[in-house]
Amino acid sequence: MADYLTFLPEKSPSRNIFVQIIFEILYALRFLLMYIPGLLKRPGDITEGDKRAVVLVSGFFGSPLTWSGVRTALAAQGHPVYVVRLGFQIGNLRKYSEKLQHFLEENNLSDCYLVCHSMGGLVAAHMGYRGRDRTRKIFTLGTPFKGHPLTFLFPFTFATLQMNPLSPFMRETAAKYRTLSSVQAVFAKFDEVNFLPALNIPGRFDDVKLAQIGHCNLFMGPAGIECITELIAAEEAKDPKPVIKRDEKGNPIVEVSAKRPAKKTKGARPTRTATKKKRK
Repeated sequence: MADYLTFLPEKSPSRNIFVQIIFEILYALRFLLMYIPGLLKRPGDITEGDKRAVVLVSGFFGSPLTWSGVRTALAAQGHPVYVVRLGFQIGNLRKYSEKLQHFLEENNLSDCYLVCHSMGGLVAAHMGYRGRDRTRKIFTLGTPFKGHPLTFLFPFTFATLQMNPLSPFMRETAAKYRTLSSVQAVFAKFDEVNFLPALNIPGRFDDVKLAQIGHCNLFMGPAGIECITELIAAEEAKDPKPVIKRDEKGNPIVEVSAKRPAKKTKGARPTRTATKKKRK
């Protein structure tokens, strides 16, 4: 019996395996082409919304510009959406964790959701207590929880050294995710990047397998976007955020109780009710 859930897209178009492969190649090309522009430009944050804020965290070589589909879908559901800009995404992951924590503090974000693609899940795990206290739940997409075997062959960056399965950083990551309860991992039916399931499935009962292939499809394809929005909607339904009514100027409306104490008239004397004594 599988110890995870399987997500079957209902709103997204049904694609056979060959079409999924073609689209995954297109997503991967777009992912790479967006890298340089993403260093120069970050999409504006969507600050309006009555539901809890969602913070998007990119992975290795990730670009903030690749989250456009997720941003649009979450904003349509009423969530404020923020995209973290971490830079080249190939350096020290501990520094990126500090940047993520500072980002939450600077934008005064609390009780928010983190949606982290690939290496972004490792970045989120190493935030300090101030960052974790501001996070309601972490959703990871194709995160290599136990490292990546290709780092043995390509140890060219600080990040790849840290993602080595034998590195102290990955041992710390495994220990941190064992203690974090509010985490839900999403992984693809087949992931061409994290091709060893044993290394990218944490083994929680509520892990979710997307019934399609593709590392980039997890957050760029319609099936992956539908999965993300449905999981967050289910989480919101457990404990909806109180909606604050506002007027046309955006000021909160304070509802006054209909029952008010009776006003006392100045100089008025309290009336007495006369009672008649019964004669014996």
